[in-house]
Amino acid sequence: MRGVTGYLRRLDATIISTLLGWQENNGVKGNLCEIGVHHGRLFLILALSRREKETSVAIDLFEDDDINTGEHAGRAGALLNNAKRLNIQLSADEVMKGSSMDLTPADILKHAGGPIRFFSVDGGHMYEHVENDLKLAKACMSEGGIIAVDDFFNLRWSEVSFATYDFLRVNPEYVPCLATNTKLYLVDRKYASKVLQSFKSTPPAGMNSSSPIRFLGSDIFVMTDSRVSTVRKLASKLIKV
Repeated sequence: MRGVTGYLRRLDATIISTLLGWQENNGVKGNLCEIGVHHGRLFLILALSRREKETSVAIDLFEDDDINTGEHAGRAGALLNNAKRLNIQLSADEVMKGSSMDLTPADILKHAGGPIRFFSVDGGHMYEHVENDLKLAKACMSEGGIIAVDDFFNLRWSEVSFATYDFLRVNPEYVPCLATNTKLYLVDRKYASKVLQSFKSTPPAGMNSSSPIRFLGSDIFVMTDSRVSTVRKLASKLIKV
C-alpha cells in the first residue's frame, strides 16, 4: 500500500482481501480483473490472490508518459515496474492496453482464460463508461463472483451512482452487500446473506460495521475504519475540553 501510488485506502484493501479469502473458503472459482489500474495498488492485491491456474487481468489506457502529466504521470510503465519490484509475475495476456469501451466480454475471457470471480470497476466515471463496464463485469462473472464499484458515493462523480442504480434495476440477480465511503460491493443475490453472515461473525481486523441497513431493497453493511473512529472520538473530546 505504501509503496504503490494510488487511491485505494486501507479500509477497502482490507475488505477486498477479506472477500477474496471468503471466496477461497467457500469454493468460489475464477480469475480476477480490474478496469482502471493506475499504478496497480488494487490490481496487485488481486494478482497476489491468484491461485493455481488463475490469472489477473489489468485493463487501462496506460497513457504514454511523454504526453501525460500530473497525477496520472508514469502509468505507462508503473504497473510493470511495481510488479517487478514486488516480485509479482504478470504474463503478457494479463495486461490489456486500451479502452474498455472497445472490449467485449469474449476479449476479457480470452485474456483471463475463463470467468472472473472478482471484478474491480474503476475506469471512466461518466455514465456510459460505468454502464459499459458493469455490463462487461456481469457477462464475465463466475458463480459467486463479486463486483467492486469505485466512487459510488463520490459527489464529484455522481454519474457512477446513476449508472450503478440503473444496472441494479435491470439486473435484480445482483445486489449490494457492503459499502464504504468510496466503494460499493455487489454480489449475486444467492450469496449476499453468506457474505453478510461472514462479516458479522468474523469482522476484519480493525473494521467497524453498522447494523445492516436497507439499501435498494437489500441488507448491507456500511464498513468504517476503527482507527479513524477512534481519532474522531478523541478529537471530539478535545474540542469539548
